[in-house]
Amino acid sequence: MKKYVPQFLIVFMLLLSNKAPAQILLGLIFGDDLNSEKLIFGVHLNYSWNDLSNLPESGSLNAFNLGLNFNYKISDKFRAQTEMLAKYTRGAGDIPVYSLGDEHLDALYANGKVSREIKYLSIPIAIQYLTPIGVYAEAGPHVSMRIKANDVFEADTPEGNLELKRNIKDMVNLWDFGWIVGIGYYIAPLKTTSVGLRYYGGFSDVIDVSGRQVHQQWAVYANIPLGRKGKDKQD
Repeated sequence: MKKYVPQFLIVFMLLLSNKAPAQILLGLIFGDDLNSEKLIFGVHLNYSWNDLSNLPESGSLNAFNLGLNFNYKISDKFRAQTEMLAKYTRGAGDIPVYSLGDEHLDALYANGKVSREIKYLSIPIAIQYLTPIGVYAEAGPHVSMRIKANDVFEADTPEGNLELKRNIKDMVNLWDFGWIVGIGYYIAPLKTTSVGLRYYGGFSDVIDVSGRQVHQQWAVYANIPLGRKGKDKQD
């Protein structure tokens, strides 16, 4: 497995730099080497609903997330799933508008809404228990490093929509630790592509405020292997 690490890191760096076509090309180039009976390499896609605890009167923040995944077959019943999520957002939506310290701005956004969008680089790791029909349960740790954080103010006016981003990066802790549990299904008969539902619960405070504030997230996801065409013909 060590020989695949440089290729995996190259693809991850390209994904991080917004070069998705190059990521797909490299996946197709190296996919036949990576995808085998033991090891599946591919793209992880998910759509999530995010909340923050102890944030009164707030709602969910919806986000689309993207990354790469490694899935290693430990035995017929157990698999290890590791993901590297380069496009990953958590936070909360519909936060009550608060003062920006400027009377003019406060008047513009008084009847608007605020979304707290925190961008992370994240690595979830899960052990999956697989049944013979392809249904599985999973659980494991999830660590994230904060990259960006903004409170996004939005308001509708007769002249059009207004948007203002307030940088709150210095208020948000650099590291976030949590756990994931979920259920999913490996699409038969190859058991390489999977879909699932996952819950994330945070261990650590997101922002140092009075009362514990942690991330909470529900997500639906798909893991899609790259470079499987040749392998499938041989199976």
